[in-house]
Amino acid sequence: MKTAYDLLMSAPDDQVTRCKIVMRAIIAGNWEDAAFTLNAAANEATGEWAADAKALADHCRNMQPNEHVAQEAKAS
Repeated sequence: MKTAYDLLMSAPDDQVTRCKIVMRAIIAGNWEDAAFTLNAAANEATGEWAADAKALADHCRNMQPNEHVAQEAKAS
């Protein structure tokens, strides 16, 4: 499975912005947001890149929310 950075570096031109959004979501621990955005990008793309994006989306969906981020959100 490719990383979000790998997907960004190999992204079709029309998916670069979405990949940047995905990277920010992953860094923030927003796994569902990352998965949603990756699926949207994969649905518009074709080939190996789209398959890699779907695989990373599935992985993101299986991740647990970042405890630290969740605690900060509650404190806000």
